[in-house]
Amino acid sequence: MRVILLLGSAVALAACGGPQTRTTPDESSDISAQTRRRTEGIPPGIDGTRWRWVEAHCTEGALDLLGRGYAATLQVRQDGDSLTLLTDQVFATERCQHTLLTTAAPGNPDWQIEETVRVAVPATPECVGVPEPRRPGDLRIRGTQLEVLVQRSQWCNGLEVRMVYERAPDGQLGDDQIVRRYVAFWNQGDANAAAGLFAQQGSILEPFTRTATGEPYRHVGRQAVLTWFQETFGSAPWRAMRILSITEQPTEGGSTHHIVTWEYMDPRLTAPFTGVTHFTIAAGEIFEARVELMGTPSTRAGG
Repeated sequence: MRVILLLGSAVALAACGGPQTRTTPDESSDISAQTRRRTEGIPPGIDGTRWRWVEAHCTEGALDLLGRGYAATLQVRQDGDSLTLLTDQVFATERCQHTLLTTAAPGNPDWQIEETVRVAVPATPECVGVPEPRRPGDLRIRGTQLEVLVQRSQWCNGLEVRMVYERAPDGQLGDDQIVRRYVAFWNQGDANAAAGLFAQQGSILEPFTRTATGEPYRHVGRQAVLTWFQETFGSAPWRAMRILSITEQPTEGGSTHHIVTWEYMDPRLTAPFTGVTHFTIAAGEIFEARVELMGTPSTRAGG
């Protein structure tokens, strides 16, 4: 299931989250791209690699994103016969940030590329924009660069877009990336990836489980956090969370306290509810996530 803008809200067509309005023709019926190349499958050695965006092109010429303060990093994960592309992108001019999860699967003749999760900060219609639906495309390595091509793309008003990346060294995640990825993995139901954001001795304190004295339960250690995510994600066929606000408070010892207010919905609920997660992040890892509810969730009969 695609989880994009959460909880059924509408999105804007031309915004910082996507392309600007253009006047070029829609080439949705053009099959020339299909006939001029053939996929060679998943490039060997691409699993686990990290890339930095360097340029973009439409069919008719360069796509200027630098004027919007665009920057992006992309991490590649191989999942069997397909790839997951994890993109952290920023439109600095518009003060908009995204974390995107995109599935890319090779085919004959074309790859199929689909954006499945989009986390936007702020969660305004202008920032959320319009996610790219499933499209034919291509993914290839040319020399030292990675190219991701998508046909009939909104970036280019119905023309093909080509995003070009160069290899980037492994580096520590920024706090903002960690928070957005936490929500993205939650929406995707990826327990391993969500738990992987935590330090080995990190913990999550949550109000859904209670101790013998009625207090919120603390799951200590990455393995315990993983088990809790697995059980939580297994309890609903889909879940949708969006970030409403983020505030930061420096703490002693070099960590940062992030207060994230969010809204959540899944099939068991009659209406969305809100909550707050207090993240303690240091050295690119979550050391504690403390979840608090704002009100009591309203569940369906038998939910």
